[in-house]
Amino acid sequence: MRPTSLGPYQGLSSPVIVATGFDRDCDYSRTTLGELVSMRDEELAAIDPLAMNLVVAKGIPALDGLDVGHYQQLLDDLVLDFSRRCLPQWELAFHDCPLDFKSDIRYFRLGMVCQYLELECGIQYKRDQRDVDRILYTNPSDLFLNGVLDTREGTCGSLAALHVAFGWRMGWPVSLACVNSHYVLRHDDGTTAINIEATQSGHGGFKSDPDDYLIREKSLPAIAIQSGSDLRALRPREMLGVFVGLRARHLQDLGKQAGREDLMLASEPDWLQARSLFPTNRAIYKHQMVISAMRGVSLFEHDEVGHPNTIKGCLEEIRRVRAKPRFGSGYANPNPERNLPSDAIDELFSSMEAGI
Repeated sequence: MRPTSLGPYQGLSSPVIVATGFDRDCDYSRTTLGELVSMRDEELAAIDPLAMNLVVAKGIPALDGLDVGHYQQLLDDLVLDFSRRCLPQWELAFHDCPLDFKSDIRYFRLGMVCQYLELECGIQYKRDQRDVDRILYTNPSDLFLNGVLDTREGTCGSLAALHVAFGWRMGWPVSLACVNSHYVLRHDDGTTAINIEATQSGHGGFKSDPDDYLIREKSLPAIAIQSGSDLRALRPREMLGVFVGLRARHLQDLGKQAGREDLMLASEPDWLQARSLFPTNRAIYKHQMVISAMRGVSLFEHDEVGHPNTIKGCLEEIRRVRAKPRFGSGYANPNPERNLPSDAIDELFSSMEAGI
């Protein structure tokens, strides 16, 4: 189903695929990323998001020995405790005063997962990262679910993924949603979309921001939503792309920390894979384009067609061509003195024809 607009100040409706059945005892110890990539969305929807996350993580040398089944059992035990011991008792509060929870049992239950993970399990946002402006994710466990379950601390990527894996076990229509480079859990059953901020800890409650608030607070432009990048529940393949993007970010940051371009370039295959799985994501696009531009510098002379310098002409041409339908036939180039020949793209492509 194609995402549809929910209104001028809202994200997109993209109902989550809920698997009709799945094997809770499936052994993912030999599952590869290639096998996941080859699956259809409906098949991926039946794959445990925690297993999907850790299969990707195992591609990192430092995490290649992860026992996926061990972490599945840890989360299974938490979900069982929540659904049997806590939720039946806590739901009495909802029925006593449903107006306190928007008279929506779905909203209440999602909030109770937040309360359970924080107050009962002690899971919270990494304290040493909460107030920093920038961070290098040189420790891959900061990005993947093994780190959350081992240390009871996580980041927006790993905590939101934990909430998704928890909700998947409950049979709820939940997935990740992007808000710029941030991730939230999004419940979308085709009638109602609910956002849950998974990093909200230390307050003993939960935070559910409406779309219009996130659009204002995160300065989301309309194109971020209209393009299918932000503020909608991701399809299973796109969520897999996010996980591959997290791996790419780790590899990229290792290179940044070491000041080594060769290590940064090692992240390019993962960025390209992430983009192929989630082509409309803006954050993944930006990272991949920077790394690929760095690759281009090492492949071409500075004045040779194909070098990032020569791509500039193509970008100007694309901007002019795309601006007209977007802004109307009356669009005026703000830089008329920089009009370029209309064959900039053709020149680049023709230079490649003989070799393809």
